[in-house]
Amino acid sequence: MNEVLAEHDFAMEEIVRNYGGLIKGAVYKSMGGEPCSDDILSEVYFAIFLNLRKLGTGWTPPRSFFYAVIRNKVNDFLRQKYREKNRIDEFKKHTAEQALQREEVVSKIHSLSHCEFQVFRLLGQGMTNEELAQSLHVSLATIRSHLKKIYAKCGLRDRGKLTLIAHHACLRDFSEVIEGRES
Repeated sequence: MNEVLAEHDFAMEEIVRNYGGLIKGAVYKSMGGEPCSDDILSEVYFAIFLNLRKLGTGWTPPRSFFYAVIRNKVNDFLRQKYREKNRIDEFKKHTAEQALQREEVVSKIHSLSHCEFQVFRLLGQGMTNEELAQSLHVSLATIRSHLKKIYAKCGLRDRGKLTLIAHHACLRDFSEVIEGRES
Protein backbone atom coordinates (compact mmCIF):
# COMPACT_ATOMS: atom_id res chain seq x y z
CA MET A 1 0.00 0.00 0.00
CA ASN A 2 2.82 2.41 0.87
CA GLU A 3 4.45 1.66 -2.48
CA VAL A 4 1.29 2.68 -4.33
CA LEU A 5 1.03 5.91 -2.33
CA ALA A 6 4.70 6.68 -2.93
CA GLU A 7 4.21 6.06 -6.66
CA HIS A 8 1.20 8.37 -6.72
CA ASP A 9 3.08 11.08 -4.81
CA PHE A 10 5.97 10.82 -7.25
CA ALA A 11 3.59 11.05 -10.22
CA MET A 12 1.86 14.11 -8.76
CA GLU A 13 5.20 15.80 -8.02
CA GLU A 14 6.30 15.09 -11.57
CA ILE A 15 3.13 16.67 -12.97
CA VAL A 16 3.61 19.77 -10.82
CA ARG A 17 7.33 20.01 -11.66
CA ASN A 18 7.04 19.40 -15.41
CA TYR A 19 3.70 21.03 -16.19
CA GLY A 20 2.97 23.33 -13.23
CA GLY A 21 3.69 26.57 -15.08
CA LEU A 22 1.68 25.49 -18.09
CA ILE A 23 -1.24 24.43 -15.89
CA LYS A 24 -1.25 27.62 -13.79
CA GLY A 25 -1.08 29.81 -16.90
CA ALA A 26 -3.85 27.91 -18.65
CA VAL A 27 -6.09 27.99 -15.55
CA TYR A 28 -5.46 31.73 -15.16
CA LYS A 29 -6.35 32.27 -18.83
CA SER A 30 -9.44 30.03 -18.59
CA MET A 31 -10.65 31.98 -15.54
CA GLY A 32 -10.65 35.14 -17.66
CA GLY A 33 -7.63 36.63 -15.95
CA GLU A 34 -9.16 36.39 -12.48
CA PRO A 35 -6.84 35.15 -9.75
CA CYS A 36 -7.40 31.43 -9.34
CA SER A 37 -7.69 29.76 -5.99
CA ASP A 38 -5.68 26.79 -4.79
CA ASP A 39 -8.90 24.75 -4.86
CA ILE A 40 -9.27 24.92 -8.63
CA LEU A 41 -5.56 24.29 -9.17
CA SER A 42 -5.73 21.24 -6.91
CA GLU A 43 -8.76 19.94 -8.79
CA VAL A 44 -6.97 20.41 -12.13
CA TYR A 45 -3.79 18.69 -10.90
CA PHE A 46 -5.82 15.80 -9.57
CA ALA A 47 -7.85 15.49 -12.80
CA ILE A 48 -4.65 15.41 -14.84
CA PHE A 49 -3.18 12.85 -12.47
CA LEU A 50 -6.24 10.60 -12.78
CA ASN A 51 -6.28 10.86 -16.57
CA LEU A 52 -2.56 10.14 -16.85
CA ARG A 53 -2.91 7.17 -14.54
CA LYS A 54 -5.68 5.75 -16.72
CA LEU A 55 -3.60 6.22 -19.86
CA GLY A 56 -0.46 4.63 -18.42
CA THR A 57 3.05 5.75 -17.59
CA GLY A 58 4.71 5.25 -20.99
CA TRP A 59 2.71 8.01 -22.66
CA THR A 60 3.83 11.64 -22.93
CA PRO A 61 0.77 13.87 -23.13
CA PRO A 62 0.59 16.68 -25.69
CA ARG A 63 -0.30 20.22 -24.62
CA SER A 64 -3.78 19.80 -26.07
CA PHE A 65 -4.42 17.08 -23.47
CA PHE A 66 -3.65 19.50 -20.64
CA TYR A 67 -5.70 22.28 -22.18
CA ALA A 68 -8.70 19.96 -22.59
CA VAL A 69 -8.54 18.76 -18.97
CA ILE A 70 -8.02 22.30 -17.68
CA ARG A 71 -10.88 23.70 -19.78
CA ASN A 72 -13.25 20.98 -18.55
CA LYS A 73 -12.34 21.42 -14.87
CA VAL A 74 -12.46 25.21 -15.00
CA ASN A 75 -15.83 25.11 -16.77
CA ASP A 76 -17.17 22.72 -14.11
CA PHE A 77 -15.80 25.01 -11.40
CA LEU A 78 -17.35 28.13 -12.96
CA ARG A 79 -20.72 26.42 -13.50
CA GLN A 80 -20.81 25.38 -9.85
CA LYS A 81 -19.75 28.85 -8.72
CA TYR A 82 -22.46 30.41 -10.94
CA ARG A 83 -25.14 28.07 -9.58
CA GLU A 84 -24.18 28.85 -5.98
CA LYS A 85 -24.11 32.60 -6.72
CA ASN A 86 -27.58 32.39 -8.27
CA ARG A 87 -28.92 30.50 -5.24
CA ILE A 88 -27.45 33.08 -2.89
CA ASP A 89 -28.83 35.94 -4.97
CA GLU A 90 -32.27 34.31 -5.08
CA PHE A 91 -32.21 33.79 -1.30
CA LYS A 92 -31.17 37.41 -0.69
CA LYS A 93 -33.89 38.65 -3.04
CA HIS A 94 -36.52 36.46 -1.36
CA THR A 95 -35.41 37.59 2.11
CA ALA A 96 -35.51 41.25 1.06
CA GLU A 97 -39.01 40.79 -0.40
CA GLN A 98 -40.20 39.16 2.82
CA ALA A 99 -38.73 41.96 4.93
CA LEU A 100 -40.36 44.58 2.71
CA GLN A 101 -43.70 42.78 2.86
CA ARG A 102 -43.41 42.47 6.65
CA GLU A 103 -42.63 46.20 6.96
CA GLU A 104 -45.62 47.06 4.77
CA VAL A 105 -47.94 44.93 6.89
CA VAL A 106 -46.52 46.31 10.14
CA SER A 107 -47.06 49.84 8.87
CA LYS A 108 -50.71 48.96 8.15
CA ILE A 109 -51.35 47.46 11.60
CA HIS A 110 -52.32 50.91 12.88
CA SER A 111 -55.33 50.87 10.58
CA LEU A 112 -56.74 47.78 12.34
CA SER A 113 -59.58 48.21 14.80
CA HIS A 114 -59.08 47.12 18.41
CA CYS A 115 -60.90 43.79 17.81
CA GLU A 116 -59.04 43.15 14.56
CA PHE A 117 -55.73 43.81 16.30
CA GLN A 118 -56.63 41.29 19.02
CA VAL A 119 -57.31 38.68 16.33
CA PHE A 120 -54.04 39.64 14.58
CA ARG A 121 -52.04 39.33 17.81
CA LEU A 122 -53.55 35.95 18.72
CA LEU A 123 -53.06 34.77 15.14
CA GLY A 124 -49.34 35.30 15.77
CA GLN A 125 -49.56 32.58 18.41
CA GLY A 126 -50.70 30.15 15.72
CA MET A 127 -54.30 29.83 16.86
CA THR A 128 -56.97 28.34 14.62
CA ASN A 129 -60.23 30.16 13.91
CA GLU A 130 -62.00 28.06 16.52
CA GLU A 131 -59.34 28.84 19.15
CA LEU A 132 -59.54 32.53 18.29
CA ALA A 133 -63.32 32.50 18.73
CA GLN A 134 -63.08 30.72 22.09
CA SER A 135 -60.31 32.99 23.33
CA LEU A 136 -62.10 36.21 22.39
CA HIS A 137 -65.60 34.91 23.32
CA VAL A 138 -67.06 35.67 19.89
CA SER A 139 -68.61 33.58 17.14
CA LEU A 140 -66.68 31.85 14.38
CA ALA A 141 -68.42 34.10 11.84
CA THR A 142 -67.08 37.17 13.66
CA ILE A 143 -63.53 35.77 13.52
CA ARG A 144 -63.92 35.10 9.78
CA SER A 145 -65.19 38.65 9.29
CA HIS A 146 -62.25 40.12 11.23
CA LEU A 147 -59.79 37.99 9.28
CA LYS A 148 -61.25 39.15 5.93
CA LYS A 149 -60.83 42.76 7.04
CA ILE A 150 -57.27 42.10 8.27
CA TYR A 151 -56.34 40.44 4.96
CA ALA A 152 -57.79 43.39 3.03
CA LYS A 153 -56.12 46.05 5.17
CA CYS A 154 -52.74 44.30 5.16
CA GLY A 155 -52.88 43.41 1.48
CA LEU A 156 -52.28 39.70 2.05
CA ARG A 157 -54.10 36.54 1.05
CA ASP A 158 -51.91 33.91 2.68
CA ARG A 159 -52.71 32.96 6.27
CA GLY A 160 -49.25 31.52 6.83
CA LYS A 161 -47.55 34.79 5.88
CA LEU A 162 -49.99 36.78 7.98
CA THR A 163 -49.38 34.48 10.96
CA LEU A 164 -45.61 34.78 10.59
CA ILE A 165 -45.79 38.55 10.32
CA ALA A 166 -48.11 38.73 13.33
CA HIS A 167 -45.68 36.59 15.28
CA HIS A 168 -42.74 38.82 14.36
CA ALA A 169 -44.63 42.05 14.89
CA CYS A 170 -46.35 41.26 18.19
CA LEU A 171 -44.83 38.34 20.02
CA ARG A 172 -41.18 38.51 19.05
CA ASP A 173 -40.91 42.25 19.71
CA PHE A 174 -42.77 41.81 23.01
CA SER A 175 -40.44 39.00 24.15
CA GLU A 176 -37.41 41.15 23.25
CA VAL A 177 -38.81 43.96 25.42
CA ILE A 178 -39.36 41.57 28.34
CA GLU A 179 -35.84 40.11 27.97
CA GLY A 180 -34.47 43.67 27.91
CA ARG A 181 -36.17 44.43 31.26
CA GLU A 182 -34.75 41.29 32.87
CA SER A 183 -31.19 42.13 31.82
